[in-house]
Amino acid sequence: MEKVIFTEEQKFDQVWIRAIMLISWIPLLAIFGIGFYQQIILGKQWGNHPMSDTGLLITTALVFVIMAGATWLTFSIRLITEVTHEGLRYRFPPLMLRFRTFPKHDIAEYNIRQYNPVREYGGWGIRQGGFGKSGIAYNVKGNTGLQLHLKNGKKILFGTQRPDALRAAMDKLMNPPLL
Repeated sequence: MEKVIFTEEQKFDQVWIRAIMLISWIPLLAIFGIGFYQQIILGKQWGNHPMSDTGLLITTALVFVIMAGATWLTFSIRLITEVTHEGLRYRFPPLMLRFRTFPKHDIAEYNIRQYNPVREYGGWGIRQGGFGKSGIAYNVKGNTGLQLHLKNGKKILFGTQRPDALRAAMDKLMNPPLL
């Protein structure tokens, strides 16, 4: 097993994301709750062109399953970044279950930098930069990241909340002490 020099796990746990989820759930709960209560419980048709009771039950269940799935996915996604003596490895479960590695011999240079997630990459997540010139970003929050420049010309950015520790780990990886 490889010795881990640095590890960081980040989640989409920002307050504004929770607020968006809550704000999107409230109208759906209200609309479908009222419709379900009126048509299924009270037995009165809901709306000008009501669907069947079965259609309303299926639609209501489908909307809740989709919203619950989106909520679960949003809060279960995490970015795991590790630096080992072999290179930098990462995964983005549940979207990317296995670690992917950039061996140190593929890394031409690296630096910690500030970036604009929305302007440079279109937001957070696994993102392709505008017209490919910014490369790919793996980020979940903030605006500080480790920029890798690979020997094949590709650029990859990993968001971090611990830039000093990540820089120190990369320094140790790329410039190991002489024995």
